Amino acid sequence: MTSGSEASAERLSQQEAEDGFYNDTSEFLAELSGGSLHMGFWESASDRATMAEASRRLTELMAERIKIGPGDRVLDIGCGTGAPAIQLAQSTGAVVVGITNSPAQLRLAAEKAREAKVADRVSFRCEDAGNLGFLPQSFDAVWLLESIMAMPDRLAVLRQAAAVLRPGGRLVLTDFLDRAASSADAQQGDAPQYAVLMGKLMSLQDYPLLLEEAGLVPVEITDVSDRTVARTLGCMRQRLEDDRESLTQRFGAQVVDQFDNIVLRLEAAGFGYGIVVADRPGQ
Repeated sequence: MTSGSEASAERLSQQEAEDGFYNDTSEFLAELSGGSLHMGFWESASDRATMAEASRRLTELMAERIKIGPGDRVLDIGCGTGAPAIQLAQSTGAVVVGITNSPAQLRLAAEKAREAKVADRVSFRCEDAGNLGFLPQSFDAVWLLESIMAMPDRLAVLRQAAAVLRPGGRLVLTDFLDRAASSADAQQGDAPQYAVLMGKLMSLQDYPLLLEEAGLVPVEITDVSDRTVARTLGCMRQRLEDDRESLTQRFGAQVVDQFDNIVLRLEAAGFGYGIVVADRPGQ
């Protein structure tokens, strides 16, 4: 049995690994993933969308599900370099607050908001997702776009999200999934950076109970693996091959080689990808 101090040390160690990884590689990962630190979404095998277009489409799908309008307040937990938060504010008129534990991401996100001229409606701050410093019921919606899998305790984060949601407010997230073929190697890879990207996988079937334990009511739980994972990793691998020289000049050979290894491991892992929507009960 793991003691409380050992569990706390394990969580701290994972958090430190995440901080270092994203501080060092956020800008490079954004390059590979079309500007946002998340998967793309393709309608079909014949869909010719670029990685950037497919990435924006996934953000659009999330925005459609979150059901907000002008002036509504949205908390973006794990905002990355800010592109989804900016797109959400532009498309809905909402006020978005993004949080991250990475100073590098915070800097890049703030720069993007100023460049997009939405800094009056989109702001970013360093914050612990497991211990949010916001007033209860202070947001109309919360989303976690490809961030919850990197957090040590999903339930703790979902409870925090539920607490800051107003009654009737909505939560939308995406998560990496254990699809049976994914597991041991994916979760125990020998590269720390790989473990940070994957986190601890869970099954989509486990989400209803998890949401209920957090005080949320499940609305939609959808597996979109076939429209996201393989095409995204293929686009990343192609970009690494086609633009290796320019990427190496900008980011260094160590980072490029590191992501070569990460993409190969992710392709071999067989993990899935899901969209989860839930509401906080009440009016």
